[in-house]
Amino acid sequence: AELERRVAERFGDDDDDEAPAITRERHRRHVERSLTYLDEAIAVMLDAPELGAENLRLASQELGRVVGAIDLEDVLDKLFTDFCIGK
Repeated sequence: AELERRVAERFGDDDDDEAPAITRERHRRHVERSLTYLDEAIAVMLDAPELGAENLRLASQELGRVVGAIDLEDVLDKLFTDFCIGK
């Protein structure tokens, strides 16, 4: 409830029941994963704040994939997967 209130405060709560259409399947999957991580964060936040924080980080990462944010971990994973460094 507190998290929902803060999100509504920050981003507005326009009482419009229509959600924006997510037309791409890839975007839909990332948004659904993000919602799952947010639900998990809410469920564990009081008992295990470190797990809640990790779930928030994962949710943010999923949304970043929708908007095109580039994550350092993704760059490093790609770099080490495609190139053999140190040989």
